[in-house]
Amino acid sequence: MRQRSSVEGRWSDPTSAAVTAIAELLGVPADQVSVTSPFNDLGLSSVQLARLTAVLEDALGVSISLTDLFDHPDIERLVEHTATR
Repeated sequence: MRQRSSVEGRWSDPTSAAVTAIAELLGVPADQVSVTSPFNDLGLSSVQLARLTAVLEDALGVSISLTDLFDHPDIERLVEHTATR
């Protein structure tokens, strides 16, 4: 089960939170979501990418734009980027 940290309302493990969010969006088990595969390679359509921004904002506790998804095109790079905010 995911747990919120007491710092800034973020999940204590942002990578796991992002994996879980994407798995739920795709309707697949979390172990089928690679943290280094580009979002497009995971089978996310452009509509799902737009929805993903809102889901990840909730899961990671930071603002995420579509541009962020294209500039940081996989979970690992996106989580690293959001950690610097």
